[in-house]
Amino acid sequence: MRTTTRWRLAIPLILLSGLFLAGSVVGASLYWSRWSAGERFITVFLAVMFAANVGISVSIGTDRKITDTPWLRLGTVALFFLLACGVTLVRRNL
Repeated sequence: MRTTTRWRLAIPLILLSGLFLAGSVVGASLYWSRWSAGERFITVFLAVMFAANVGISVSIGTDRKITDTPWLRLGTVALFFLLACGVTLVRRNL
């Protein structure tokens, strides 16, 4: 796989993950004092998941050993987004 192809896969994932990470951090900074301990824990968990997504996405672009489409890494990013949706629903119901 060529370098440009890897980065074409990685850049949208980096931007999307970074956007959600920024949203989690900004939301936490604005509402931290109003939230319960459970909501705080879930928010920190979401931020960690989105930070992991950014790291995995960057690794797609920087890993020169990738020869085929990195389906496992792409699937991991997608799985973390799905888990984040579920965790957000749990936080909303607290």
